[in-house]
Amino acid sequence: MKNILLGLITVFLLGGVVHQFLPWWSIVIASAIVGAIFSKNAGSSFLYGFVGVLLLWGFAAYRLDALNEGILSERMGVIFGGIGGAGMIGATALIGGLLGGLGAMTGTLGRKMFA
Repeated sequence: MKNILLGLITVFLLGGVVHQFLPWWSIVIASAIVGAIFSKNAGSSFLYGFVGVLLLWGFAAYRLDALNEGILSERMGVIFGGIGGAGMIGATALIGGLLGGLGAMTGTLGRKMFA
């Protein structure tokens, strides 16, 4: 449990730093590095990669949505089938969580492959 919490916090912090300077896909590389360092099995690495990036991208999407008063997310929500602004924030967080989880799992399995 302690290792999962440490991995989750590390994914969140490292992802936040990487996300400021590199493209969006760099979160996968950051999650893979954390997965290779902290995890012993693929299931726990997917869990903390998923939750860490889900929280990171959800918070970032909410912050950007609040800065423009929800105009863009509402319009994009209408385009994507009327899911609304909150649905767009949730979809962004979910896609980020899947990317982070798969990245962390790839890092763990890659370390096991070469060990």
